[in-house]
This record gives sequence, C-alpha cells and structure tokens, in this order.
Amino acid sequence: MEHLPYQNIKEQLQSCRSKEETFKALVTLSKTLIRLTPEDKIDSNLVKGCETAVWLIIDRTNNIPQFKADSDAKLMRGILVTILSLIEGRSTHEIQSMDLSSELAQLNLGSYLTQSRTNGVLSILKKIAQT
Repeated sequence: MEHLPYQNIKEQLQSCRSKEETFKALVTLSKTLIRLTPEDKIDSNLVKGCETAVWLIIDRTNNIPQFKADSDAKLMRGILVTILSLIEGRSTHEIQSMDLSSELAQLNLGSYLTQSRTNGVLSILKKIAQT
C-alpha cells in the first residue's frame, strides 16, 4: 500500500460535504491499495459478514503485525485503505487497545454506509482486533 498517513486521510474524508464527495474520495483512496494475488484470495482469508468479498491477511511473525487486504468493491477498498492506515506500524497491544469503531465514526462514513456494509466493516475490525 502506498503509505498515506491516517491523519491526511481523516482530514480528506472529514472535509467531504456530500455522499458524492465521500464516494469519490474513497474511490481515489482505493487506487492506492496493492491488490492481492489470486492465490491470496482464498476462503481462509475471506472476512465473514461482509456484503462484498473482502480478504484480510495478517502476518503475525513479529510484534508489529503486517496487514494486506483487498475487496471486489472499490468503495470497500477505499475503506480498507483507511483502516490499514490507522493500524499500520502499531503493535498488537496498541491495536487491541484502540477503539477502531470510534475512530472510524469520526470520518463521516456512517451516513454513507448501508447497514450491511457497516456490519462488514465491524467484521473487519473484529478480525483485526483478534491479532
């Protein structure tokens, strides 16, 4: 993933004044996500509970977990970029002590996401918190 600082993403999303602006911002962010290979898109990496297919790979070989993710949907890829930028470089303990839902709630996504997409994001956050 192109390393976009979370603070920059947060400011960009908070400055959106409409659903259309938010959508465009997320689609633009989606283009920075390194796509997974077909070999990585296996059932064991699939996040259950998402409206669209979302894969999340967590490499736990050291105290700073490494995350890779992908989705079939541009909007969800933009959300994944946002989530990954929030947790990138943090230790497992730091990630587990964060209130990821609260942090994401500050990004004006709630009014944009459907209930099923919100449930999908919560499933992603739950899987991340189990690192």
